[in-house]
This record gives sequence, C-alpha cells and structure tokens, in this order.
Amino acid sequence: MLKRHHSDVYASLALQCLAVLMFVASLRMETLTILSIGVGSRFLPMLMAAGIFLLSTLLLLSGLKKQTAPTSETASTVDVPNVDAEQPQQKSGNETTTVLATSLLLIGYVVALPVLGFILASTLYMAVQSMLMTNRHKKRFLVVVLPISFAVSLLLYYVFRVGFNLMLPIGLFG
Repeated sequence: MLKRHHSDVYASLALQCLAVLMFVASLRMETLTILSIGVGSRFLPMLMAAGIFLLSTLLLLSGLKKQTAPTSETASTVDVPNVDAEQPQQKSGNETTTVLATSLLLIGYVVALPVLGFILASTLYMAVQSMLMTNRHKKRFLVVVLPISFAVSLLLYYVFRVGFNLMLPIGLFG
C-alpha cells in the first residue's frame, strides 16, 4: 500500500507532466488578440498551466520532505500512535457519494449551460455544490449561498464579457 507521501510524489509528477503538456498545447493555439495589451486566447491556458506546475512542485517538495523525515523507532507509550502506519485510511461512503454527486453535478452544469445560460446555470451549480460540500442543509444557509452564487456569476460574466470580450451562453434570458 502506498503511503501518503509516496502518492503525493507520484501525483505531483503526473500533474507536472500535465502542466508541461498543457503549456506546450497552449503555445500552438491560434490567437486573436482582444485587448491592446496583447492578452489573447492562449493567455488563460498558459496561466493555468503555470499555476498547476507551481502547485504540483510545492506538493512534490512536501512529499519529498515527508519521505526523508526521520521516523522515531523508540516511541514511548505516551506518544500518539501513527494511524497511517497501522492501517490505510479508507474513504467513507459519504465521501464517495460526494465525489459521485459532484461529478454528476458537473455533467448537469455542462448540459444546462446552453439552455439556462451562464448566469443562471452557474448560480444554480455553485449553490447546489456549496450545499453538497457542507453538512448544513438549512434554509438560512441557502439564503446566504444563493445571493453569493448569483453575485459571483454576475462578476464572472462581466469579467469575461466586458474584460475579455468573450461571449458566454445567454440561455433563457437571451
């Protein structure tokens, strides 16, 4: 069984490879310069590739640091036992359900995006995802989440429509 720091190293190396491939692919994109400062369609993929590479490098360093950390063989009876060494942690049924529900929610968002439009689909997606990721399923929580989701959707729409001059699906409000 792989320990956590081993899986961190392997995952970070895979993410670094993905970031390099993503960066190279973005260099081959045809660009249409939108703004006078030269920000084109390849800017965001290049920025994301650089961010993924940076974060995966931090994960790699963290995994290597954990791997080289000395383990104490002479643990006293007062020390807290190492849970990872005794048995591998398994995901609970709730975590698996959350992952499955998130995947289905993303698929539903992609399907609903052309029909409902960016603002409405994104608002609903963010609100339902927030409800899914928390343990509090109360009406009061929904009263807070819906306005925040709507505001974030409007802000993103404004940034992409006005800032980058990109069209987003309008949907029902077209």
